[in-house]
Amino acid sequence: MKKLILALAITLPVFANPALFTKYESVRQSLLKNDLAGAQKHAAALATDAKAAKNATVAEFAQSVAKSNDLAGARRSFGPLSDEMIKVRNATKGARPAVYACPMVKKSWLQPKGQVGNPYDSAMASCGELKAE
Repeated sequence: MKKLILALAITLPVFANPALFTKYESVRQSLLKNDLAGAQKHAAALATDAKAAKNATVAEFAQSVAKSNDLAGARRSFGPLSDEMIKVRNATKGARPAVYACPMVKKSWLQPKGQVGNPYDSAMASCGELKAE
C-alpha cells in the first residue's frame, strides 16, 4: 500500500494551494481600486501562504509588493509576482485563473475569466486580452 501511495504521489500533478490564487486576486483587486493599504495587506498574506506552500519566490515577490511605499512601486513589484504566479498556474491542473496581458504595459496577470481588470495602470483598467484559459 505504501508503494502505491508513493507511486501516486510521484505521478499525480502537483496542485497549487488555491489560497495562493485567492490571495493574489485580492492583491490585484486592491491595485484596481488604487488601494495601497489593501494591496500591502493582501500581499503580506500571500507571502505568508507562499512560505507555507514552500514557494520562496512567490513569497519574496509578494513581500516586495507588501513593502511598497506607493501604488507605482506596488504595481512595479506586482509584475514579477504575476510572472511567478503564472508559472504556478501553468503547473496546476483543474480550476485555475486565466492569464491576461496588456500590450501597452507589456505585462501579464492572472484573473478569473471575464471582464478585463488591468492592475498595472488605473487609466487602462480595461486594457488587456485573454491569453490562456
